[in-house]
Amino acid sequence: MLRRMNIYKLIKYAQIGDNEAMGMILEKFEPMAKSVSAKYYGTWADFEDFVQVGFVGLIQAVYNYKETSNTKFSTFAYLNISSEIKSFITYLNRQKNKVLTEAIDIDNTLDDSSENGESFFETGEDEFKNILVSYIIDSSIETLKDDEKEMINLWRKGYSYSEISKKLKIKNKKIDNTIQKLKKILSKKESVYYKVQTFFGGGK
Repeated sequence: MLRRMNIYKLIKYAQIGDNEAMGMILEKFEPMAKSVSAKYYGTWADFEDFVQVGFVGLIQAVYNYKETSNTKFSTFAYLNISSEIKSFITYLNRQKNKVLTEAIDIDNTLDDSSENGESFFETGEDEFKNILVSYIIDSSIETLKDDEKEMINLWRKGYSYSEISKKLKIKNKKIDNTIQKLKKILSKKESVYYKVQTFFGGGK
């Protein structure tokens, strides 16, 4: 029955949680996601990573689309896919600069260390084993206010509430509220991530 529906009916079903309808939308717009990805694809990540990020934009387009907006869904989807991939490129560039900076820092200390540098490259690979997860987490953090980002970044580095409180001169309650806020944002993104992974056969 779903296969006989037009895209707008499929969107309505997908918006209320019908995974089969969402899967059919992803299937219909896979060529678009690949076409946009091909325009921006670079060697810093696999082509499939770009396509998966494009699907993140597509799924969010499905959830946010309003038929009363007088915009065709195909146009809305294209804009969302493109925007998400551009954000991904910004994220990759930040990661690339971070890795290069850390590589320089390590290179400058090699004379004082017994390490041969291999551990650094192993760590770098681990960070990118699931680049989509890293991108979703970091892009979610980017939606926070500057003071909230500072709290979250310290928390991710292993600082305790007490240490963050002392360092930033804020109350533990504010730290906890910020962490819970981020978890709420991520819980919404989690369903998007699993839909993408399911479509790609379980991910990498």
